[in-house]
Amino acid sequence: MASQVGAPVATSVVAFDVLGAGAGAAGTFASFGKFLVVAREIGFVAQDAASPSLALALAPEIEVGFGLHQIAWAMAEFDGSSAPLRVRAVVHHGVVFRTVLKGQVSYVGSAIRSTQSALRRAPEVGGLMATRDFVAYASTLTGLPFSLKALNGTAAIDGMRQVVFSDSAAAAWPAADRLPSADPAFGEFVKRRLAEEIGPFAGALVDREMLAVTLATQMVTALGVHVDGRAKRADFERDVQAYIKSRGQS
Repeated sequence: MASQVGAPVATSVVAFDVLGAGAGAAGTFASFGKFLVVAREIGFVAQDAASPSLALALAPEIEVGFGLHQIAWAMAEFDGSSAPLRVRAVVHHGVVFRTVLKGQVSYVGSAIRSTQSALRRAPEVGGLMATRDFVAYASTLTGLPFSLKALNGTAAIDGMRQVVFSDSAAAAWPAADRLPSADPAFGEFVKRRLAEEIGPFAGALVDREMLAVTLATQMVTALGVHVDGRAKRADFERDVQAYIKSRGQS
């Protein structure tokens, strides 16, 4: 069955690799796998099976500021837990095509190849960088939680800039509402609490919804419908919301 290629879509694409990940680097793939889970929740991921590198085409419905905020958060988590390894990433904006093969959606197009090419040319400084095309695109947007600055100590390459998040970024998209998969303890809490209402099937429901939703607060509505009785449903939703609130204060 041939894949069906849809109309062109303009979106942002992020390509990643790992600095310091030489052959056989201990724990590289395991640590990068955790990062991969976050990436898959906000777009289509094309992964190189032979190395810790990937390209992520943001789903067109994902607001670019939010998407990059989640990516930056995941990168920081990886860098903090996998030192001396560091994630290097480049974001580009261009055209991709949505394809469907046997019900599976993916993206192809020049923007993905351009982003991967830009990553290969990028300096080995770690962090998130932006191509000239993304810089031009970002200039048309307002309210972004980041600024685009010259690369420190590195000559600009094709107009490339560093993506720097402001101190107010957490207020724009607080940690309390980050992607559900970013906090395994959150998933375990919801499973235990939902199991009190519906029994052992709770685990499977939570795992499914964690792959389907974008924000932690969306879990409340998605799972609440499985709880019978208005009072019990309200109790469940209140407990999960309280956990989400405490999550942002930790």
